[in-house]
Amino acid sequence: MAELWIRLPDRAPVKLGRERAALTIGRDPGNDLVLEDSSLSRNHARLTWREGTAMLEDLGSRNGTLVNGDRLLEPRRVKGGDEIVFGRLSIRLEEGPDAPQDPDSSVSFLMEVDRLRSSSPGTRDTASAQRWKEALDLVHALSLDMLGDVTTEMMLWDLLERLFTFLKPGRGAVLLRDAKGAMAQVAARSRSRGQDFQVELSRTMLEAAVERREALLINNPLLDSRLAQAQSIVTSGVTSIMTVPLEHGGEVVGIIYMDAGPMRGAFTEEDLRLVAVVSHMAAAKIRTTRLLEELVVKRTMEKELEVARRIQERLLPDRCPALEGFELFGINVACWNVSGDLYGFWPGPGGRTWLAIADVSGKGIGPGLLMATFQALMQAWTEGAESPAILAAKISLALSKRTTTNRFITAFLALLDPAARTLTFTNAGHNPIPLLKADGTVEELPSQGFPLAMFPGREYGQGTVRLGPGDLLFLYTDGITEAADPEGVEFDLARVCRTLRDLGPLPLPDLNAGLVAALQEHTRGAPATDDRTIVMVRCVQEGTWTS
Repeated sequence: MAELWIRLPDRAPVKLGRERAALTIGRDPGNDLVLEDSSLSRNHARLTWREGTAMLEDLGSRNGTLVNGDRLLEPRRVKGGDEIVFGRLSIRLEEGPDAPQDPDSSVSFLMEVDRLRSSSPGTRDTASAQRWKEALDLVHALSLDMLGDVTTEMMLWDLLERLFTFLKPGRGAVLLRDAKGAMAQVAARSRSRGQDFQVELSRTMLEAAVERREALLINNPLLDSRLAQAQSIVTSGVTSIMTVPLEHGGEVVGIIYMDAGPMRGAFTEEDLRLVAVVSHMAAAKIRTTRLLEELVVKRTMEKELEVARRIQERLLPDRCPALEGFELFGINVACWNVSGDLYGFWPGPGGRTWLAIADVSGKGIGPGLLMATFQALMQAWTEGAESPAILAAKISLALSKRTTTNRFITAFLALLDPAARTLTFTNAGHNPIPLLKADGTVEELPSQGFPLAMFPGREYGQGTVRLGPGDLLFLYTDGITEAADPEGVEFDLARVCRTLRDLGPLPLPDLNAGLVAALQEHTRGAPATDDRTIVMVRCVQEGTWTS
């Protein structure tokens, strides 16, 4: 005899043979074949397989075991065709290498979950109508639970418990997609006491649920070529499996898995439909919860960023200093809530004035904090500083101790002497700064060293220019010159200088407004992708004074 199949009424057949050499039978969940019939004892009988022979043994049951009508008093050989009665429950044995086919127990069922949820359940008799009512009660109870303020984990545990009570599977689990997209088990339940259940989904199940959003029902998985080689299925004795995606709005957030052995019988299409409906409800709850959590985090972050922005605005000058013979202007427009740009004016020695423009690499809170440190250092050291080159080297070293190696600041530091009408400067890796002379020429003030904090300890060069009446010094960050039109053409420095020339000797606020209008026309209204900061210094006519 090759193999012996145990045929149960309305259930998937169970195989006894080389792969399963022993099978205990009874009402206790610890048995291999659990038959929930009150006429059976908790541990009723045992079937064993040895060298092609099947032996049946009664384990001292209360109502006894019959083989072909004879009461079983001692272990007895059984074979295909034998009729066995446990208590009042009758089973039949069949021989053969293949499971006896049953259209209700060996068919696999596959359907997209949205079609499964909307398809008709068909005609019902009295018994199935009662079960359908119980299913509706389950859906109603779950819907009320999901309206409450419960965590996702608690909601899923409750969902699994209710499905267990109604469907009576052998095992069940709920998996959720983690931040990396992998499925992680968050809830599990097994009828076998003390069993630590960790579901292992096959590629077939994952692809059906995640990629195609399909609910999958497989009865007699050992006959399914896609699952027959799965060791976990072979050893567990599972005879019916279903997997249903937790799907809502086209997004799969997880999977519900359930299986059953011979004790429960095969899952049906209606079982699958019920799980699909409650899975859809759970997925909607999960998505809503996550969106609300993200909204709370976003609003909290926005409030914190707004506070940071207000603090940063206080670091910028509220007005430009009044210098005889000079007109000054400065503005900062942040791309994000917190700017990585800075400009400022600070009193220097001997009636001179320090001015600077700077740009931190990167965007957001980190650059904003580094820029605040830069501003504090300028505030502390400029009053007694005589040389931009020495000040740049000192600040570079100090910043390097307060930031990571990939964070640095490009800056233009200058000491303006109103009496001598000279500007002594150091360009620390910043963009070339144009000096638009009154005679129509442009002199660029190039970089004289690396950005601050990039190579601490390096010396910086410096230069001096004399400013005549009508000369305009234009300081800027690359949010101006790298602003591009839809074709990718940037508003480069040459275009900036040409625009300033065309606007003529307007007051500096009006000159800035004209430049911004030209910039918006060039970008065709596209939003800024970087902070935009401008400082302008114009030497006015001899003997005049402008604030």
